[in-house]
Amino acid sequence: MLSEGFELLMKYGIKIPKYWVNEIPLHSNFPLVIKADLNHKTDLGAVKLNIQNYSELKKYYEEFRKKFNTNIIIQEQVIGEFNEVIIGIKYDRIFGDICLIGIGGIYTELLKDFIILSLPFDIDILERRLRDLKLYPMLNGFRNRPKININLLYENIMKLYELYKKERLLEIEVNPLLINERESYAVDIRFAKL
Repeated sequence: MLSEGFELLMKYGIKIPKYWVNEIPLHSNFPLVIKADLNHKTDLGAVKLNIQNYSELKKYYEEFRKKFNTNIIIQEQVIGEFNEVIIGIKYDRIFGDICLIGIGGIYTELLKDFIILSLPFDIDILERRLRDLKLYPMLNGFRNRPKININLLYENIMKLYELYKKERLLEIEVNPLLINERESYAVDIRFAKL
C-alpha cells in the first residue's frame, strides 16, 4: 500500500524520495532508510534510518523480510534541515472535507499539536491558523530551526486534496512531510479508499 501511495503522490506532483520495493538497489545514494509497509512502523521496530553501506542494508533487508510479512521499502534518506509536518484529509459529516495540519513525525500522537480546517481554504487562513499551533515557533525558525515555506506547504495540501477528491479516497495522511524554505518531501503515506 505504501508503494501505491507513493505512486499517487508522484502522479499529483508531490515530491517523494527515490524508493525501491522488495529489492536492494544496486546504484543508490547513501544514507538509505528501510521500512516495512505497516502502520506505526516506529513502534514495531519496522523502520531503520541512516543506513550507510550495502552490507548494513543487506543485513536489515534480510532481517525485515524474516520479521515482517509485507512489502519492504527502501528509500533514499532526505538530507538537510527540515521540519516534520502531518497533513491529513478526510470527510466529516458536519463540516464536509476537513484537513488536519500539525507537528508531524514520530511525536505526532504524543504532542497532539494540530489545527483542523474545512476544505477548501485559502493561504491566508492557513498562515493565520498555523499560529495556533503550540510549536508554531519551531516552524518559523525558532533557535535556528529551518522555517517552513507557507506557499510550499499550501501547494502540497492542495495537491493532496486534489488527489483525495479525484481518486475518491475515504482519507489520506502524509506523515511526515519534510519541509523547509526551499523544498519538501512526503516520506510516508497512508490512505483508505471508499
